[in-house]
Amino acid sequence: MEDYQRALIGQMTGRLALYDSGEIPLPKLVDDLRGLFEAAGPRELSIRDSFEELWAELDAESELRTEPWAPPGLADDAHLRELLRRLRSWIDG
Repeated sequence: MEDYQRALIGQMTGRLALYDSGEIPLPKLVDDLRGLFEAAGPRELSIRDSFEELWAELDAESELRTEPWAPPGLADDAHLRELLRRLRSWIDG
């Protein structure tokens, strides 16, 4: 990965910190992470696949919390915490 790509992906840590502090909601975090990843545009399939897997799970967890079709109680706080931990690990990887 190129330096500019690493820098863009590294910015994800800041977005996670904003979410942790309550400054941005989960749907904004999901959108921001997607935008930073797309801007970085890594070509390596393993990097793309690993991010896509994590992002899809995070997006699904966000939908369970925000979409009117989602029945109450389906969102899983423990799963969300684990996803965020895995994302941090992926970013630092």
